[in-house]
Amino acid sequence: MMKMSKRILAVLLALLLPLLLALDSYELFARWEQDGYPEDVTGVFYNTETKCLAAVLIENTEARQKELRDTLTDGETLTFFAGEYSHAQLAECAAAITKDMEENGLAGTVSIGWGANGGYGPEGKDFRVVIKTETAEVATLTERYAEYDSMVAVEENTEPVVPDAPVEPEKPVSYTHLR
Repeated sequence: MMKMSKRILAVLLALLLPLLLALDSYELFARWEQDGYPEDVTGVFYNTETKCLAAVLIENTEARQKELRDTLTDGETLTFFAGEYSHAQLAECAAAITKDMEENGLAGTVSIGWGANGGYGPEGKDFRVVIKTETAEVATLTERYAEYDSMVAVEENTEPVVPDAPVEPEKPVSYTHLR
């Protein structure tokens, strides 16, 4: 009788444990924000067209989409778009630019995400390092960070940037920060 109970318990645990440990898409992406994104993920945003989260993947294949969907309790609701750079590449670039701007007293803010006119790439959903600065500085910063090519977008800031005022750095874009 004891062996039978242990077997039943083992079978129940085997069936229920994956369900108990499974995450929904919001929990997974919150974990990525905290612990770091996988190497093939550019970012995540709330897709207003589908009313669900969307992931931007460097290798946007059906196999990778299925792999991500299968790990989630609500994986069927995810949408996917192609990205050019990983979140790690964008974060490294953003950190280098932020450091350079601080060391050289350059005005502006640096973030990862979409620009004033939306996303980038063929589908208009890809992320970039976005530098927002005063109109007079756009050309200068565009030239200064040209080495990063299409990874960086320099835009006019709609709000004035005061170099001497303490500015709180923008958080990396996540599903809670986008449209």
